[in-house]
Amino acid sequence: MPEDRPLSTGDVARLLHVTPVCVLRWIRAGKLPAYRVPGGHFRVARAEFRKFLASNHIPLEFDSSPPKRILVVDDEDSVGDAFGAALKAKGYDVVLATSGREALRILTQNRFDLIFLDVLLPTVGGASILKAIKRRDPEAVVVLVTGYPDHDETLAALQYGPAMLLPKPIKVCDLYTVLKIVFNERMGEQPGLRRRGEAAREKSPAALQTRGARR
Repeated sequence: MPEDRPLSTGDVARLLHVTPVCVLRWIRAGKLPAYRVPGGHFRVARAEFRKFLASNHIPLEFDSSPPKRILVVDDEDSVGDAFGAALKAKGYDVVLATSGREALRILTQNRFDLIFLDVLLPTVGGASILKAIKRRDPEAVVVLVTGYPDHDETLAALQYGPAMLLPKPIKVCDLYTVLKIVFNERMGEQPGLRRRGEAAREKSPAALQTRGARR
């Protein structure tokens, strides 16, 4: 993390190994000073977080960040293995889940900086998983992976907020574009992205798409 960047509730949760809900409780109780940014999310100044650590006798050197954690949820072993290899080559800490149930179990015990979620999963579909993720951590960053962007399950998932769509078959260059957007330039729209209306006119299936929640 840059030295002067404020911390999100997710950052604090990851550093202290607690849930974002727990961090929100501290903020609302006045135990952890924070401010709101446009959109309603909380941010914690690093100086205030250091005071919080000191006042609660928490021995943590938080400016030396651990590797970003990424969860990949896909029922195809070959896809999961390819994801894992490409992400680990970039230095990320990767966890793989091959079913919706396994993903939900992992998510009850862990927080991730980024989640790649296959939409069409057996037993528990991507929409249900995304709903559970957003209920637990509204700031979670999720990329929906699918070869069927207009499938009912994909459209159902988009009810829970805007999301990037990563089309199958997956290209490594598209995967690395997502990483750049999420971790380096979260606030800026990239040329490779398409809004929903533009995506409908895009002929190339490899183009990344950004879709908003349906009204």
